[in-house]
Amino acid sequence: MRNLYVRIFVAFWIAMVLALVFTWITTMWLADQRAQREQSRQDQLAREASSVLAEHGVPGLRDWLADETARVLPDRLFVLDRHGNDLLGRRVPEFLRARFGRGSVPGHVPELPPDTRDVRWLTQLVSPNDETYALSLLRLRRGGPFGLINPAETPIVTALATLLVSTIVCFLLARYLSDPIRHLRAATRSIAAGNLGVRVASLMGSRRDELGMLALDFDLMAERLRALLASHRELLRDVSHELRSPLARLQIALGLARRPNANLEQEFDRIEQETARLDELIGEILSLSRLDDPARAQVMEPVNLEELIETQVDNARVESEPRSIHVLIRAMAPLSIQGDRELLYRAVENVLRNAVRFSPDGGMVEVAVERALEQALIRIRDHGPGVPNDLLARIFEPFFSVASARDRESSGYGIGLAITARVAALHGGSVTAKNAEGGGLMVEIALPLK
Repeated sequence: MRNLYVRIFVAFWIAMVLALVFTWITTMWLADQRAQREQSRQDQLAREASSVLAEHGVPGLRDWLADETARVLPDRLFVLDRHGNDLLGRRVPEFLRARFGRGSVPGHVPELPPDTRDVRWLTQLVSPNDETYALSLLRLRRGGPFGLINPAETPIVTALATLLVSTIVCFLLARYLSDPIRHLRAATRSIAAGNLGVRVASLMGSRRDELGMLALDFDLMAERLRALLASHRELLRDVSHELRSPLARLQIALGLARRPNANLEQEFDRIEQETARLDELIGEILSLSRLDDPARAQVMEPVNLEELIETQVDNARVESEPRSIHVLIRAMAPLSIQGDRELLYRAVENVLRNAVRFSPDGGMVEVAVERALEQALIRIRDHGPGVPNDLLARIFEPFFSVASARDRESSGYGIGLAITARVAALHGGSVTAKNAEGGGLMVEIALPLK
């Protein structure tokens, strides 16, 4: 049986049948034990009645009968004389009177009335003066449910009802458990066929059990796969576009260099410049792809943020000096974190160089390192044109560029901030950007201290 639905159904049905068989066997055993106890009690009643009659006569037997009658309720105990009358003067059922009375027909056994289950003829009692009495225990019939089922039929009806109910319950339970799995299987096949828009949570109804949670996780996985595939396609398109531009300029420079009166030195300088840009672009693309490699081993070690930031600021001052841009440290908390020094250096460098690149000549770049609860916050602010608010979240996407000031003319490829975002995520942190009051862009890198 390879079908999970059939397996669940059969397993639960067999479990119900085994439980029914065990219950039935136990009931029969208990009934047998009860019958043995009843037989022992009946033998004891017969012995007691014979002993009382022999020792105390009929008056003593009458007193004994009165006491025992209360003890055997709801069953009824009779002692009948040869005329079929009870010693206590109680009304005797006609079938008992017919058995013992003078009016009985030889060979005729009266039928039991519908309100009796069993009549036990315990023994005949003989008094000292040779008078014969009969001790009879009349057991009342205990009917089935609502009086509709004969007691002899009750076990059979119970078994059939149990099997019917268990079959229905097992069928519904098997469907309840297997339907979500069937939906997940169909959705998995759709994803394997390339349909990343399939979702299964809506097919689960309102269930919030483990299978319902699995469906939600499946939808999250499908959405993540769709986003990753779309991102990779967009990345491939952007890489192709970015590589095409410097290659086109190289071809133009080569064409110009082949002219008879070409300035070879100028064209070679142009070719060298485009080759350097192409090399830089390929290097950034490789760096970004390595960050996405799960097999990449990170070298985690204590990193002094004060030392790292001061080194970066010194390098930025050298780069910004020709444009008279001032790089200032506004605050510096003595903090250390566990991280990959090389990656953290690259992440901060990208943001700081980006701030210098987009600051106006004679402008200012401000750097601050602060502690907020269990995080180290690195804030870098420029005084450039800023970014439209609706595009702030997208500047950390690979190859994304903002038209106007932040464009390719400023020699950026839109990969630096994407690398910073990936590095922060690898260290359990985050990076955000916002337009600062008074103009400019502020980028904040949050890294956990533990």
